Amino acid sequence: MANREKNILGILYGTELFGRERENIECYKTIQSLGWRVRVFGSYREQEGGAVGQELSRHGLLDDVLPFGSHFALSYFRTIKGYTKRQILRIWECSRMVLNHIRTHQPDAIILGSHMEFLYVWPALLRNPIPLIYRVGDGPIWDSWFHRFAMKQLLKRATLIAPVSQFIADECAQLLPACSKKCRVIWNIPPTFASSPEPQNIASNLADGLRIVYVGQMTEKKGVRVLIESLGRIYRKIPLQCRIVGGSHFSSDFEKEMYILVEALGLSGLVTFTGRIPDPTPHYNWANLHIAPSLYEEPFGLVIVEAKRAGIPSIVFPRGGMPELVNHQENGWVCDTADVKGLSHALTQCATAPLDEWGENARQHQEKTFSQKRFKDDWKQLLHKLDT
Repeated sequence: MANREKNILGILYGTELFGRERENIECYKTIQSLGWRVRVFGSYREQEGGAVGQELSRHGLLDDVLPFGSHFALSYFRTIKGYTKRQILRIWECSRMVLNHIRTHQPDAIILGSHMEFLYVWPALLRNPIPLIYRVGDGPIWDSWFHRFAMKQLLKRATLIAPVSQFIADECAQLLPACSKKCRVIWNIPPTFASSPEPQNIASNLADGLRIVYVGQMTEKKGVRVLIESLGRIYRKIPLQCRIVGGSHFSSDFEKEMYILVEALGLSGLVTFTGRIPDPTPHYNWANLHIAPSLYEEPFGLVIVEAKRAGIPSIVFPRGGMPELVNHQENGWVCDTADVKGLSHALTQCATAPLDEWGENARQHQEKTFSQKRFKDDWKQLLHKLDT
């Protein structure tokens, strides 16, 4: 390995630049900065890999696209004619392409960012002893025996495992206790964005009060409804404005529901929906408080680290790995409960909290704990284990 350029093959299922995709791309860029040649297979579920493919290409990382299909949901196999056959053919073609890449380029390792990629390339990985790094960005799907089984096989097959939080490491150990010996938690870092100007026709600054920002997907499980209902409870008592940043064509119906809810609660003019944007930085810079009200067991919470970089404290729910990222009443607030009552209480308390001080603490926490240097050192140490 020492006598030639080391290289690694990444496989990335997603086509939209959501948190998991951005996190994986930051991993590839960091490995590239360590002197490795990184080639990544994207997905041709969208032309040229979609937004993910474009971002990979921008950094010289995209090698090709694999014919991934949709998720392995039992309902699809039951209701869509010919679905089983198509999935088998996709698995065959994806595995064939990966094996051809291994033979041609002889990578020193393969890195996967979820068990979804594994479901499409498992024949190639089980037939070839190449070292496999599993960057675990999501916990087991406990209510599906099939996905639990698939993730367990991936944990067994992996040479090294890099959970994104201690919460995820514990989830992996619960599924396969023996995998703990191969695990090293590597917290994510905030992605780099192309600069963008301050958006126009959005809520203006307030001299006093809360300037709240939510950044993320527009879905029920991300807690957007809970956020809006909480604002509806307190806006008559506390001066505030809120920007909700995010959305896609997949969530358009839910977004319409939220527009109606804002009007019904009397929040028009106080809550602004920006839609999906390539760079949320101006909105973090505008805010003095960030909200991450995820209702599900969030693996990490990349937006929290993005807010820290901007010097903004975060309110988070006690879900998944998010409480690991916030020191309560020092650089943010961890709610007692993940509901409207818990968030309303947190917002009321933060209205009189020293947010500037908490924000500076958040910035320092990011610079110390979520820096590029720390991330690079963690990956350097993990990759070094491939040589030992």
